[in-house]
Amino acid sequence: MKRGETKPSAILAAASERRKFVRATLVGSALVAPKNGGRACTAVLDNVNRIGAGLHIKDRFAPNDKVTVSLAFLDSDQVEQQEKLDGTVAWVKPWEKKGFLIGVVWDEVVTKDKNRWLYYYLEETLRAPV
Repeated sequence: MKRGETKPSAILAAASERRKFVRATLVGSALVAPKNGGRACTAVLDNVNRIGAGLHIKDRFAPNDKVTVSLAFLDSDQVEQQEKLDGTVAWVKPWEKKGFLIGVVWDEVVTKDKNRWLYYYLEETLRAPV
């Protein structure tokens, strides 16, 4: 998704969010790799904020598993920029018969210096007028 581009659903979700760190809808591919050296698996990112994310995933992770989540963004020149965020699986729920929903809490709060692309996405999405 291009920087500055927002979907109406993202704006509405942000407006109705009551959390301290508002979630933004961000649907896209992600790679989740366990820190214990296990096999990485693909996931679908559902929502994200400065302290964590919600993902759909086929493989089972356990609460408290340490993971690295890799996300890709397109910059204004359509060049892919990748970010890797370390975190801990906070919760796991079965998702129909397709796998699991997981919540990941980042080890560090997203900042402009450490997570440039995600930071700017959140800034643009969450301040957009409703």
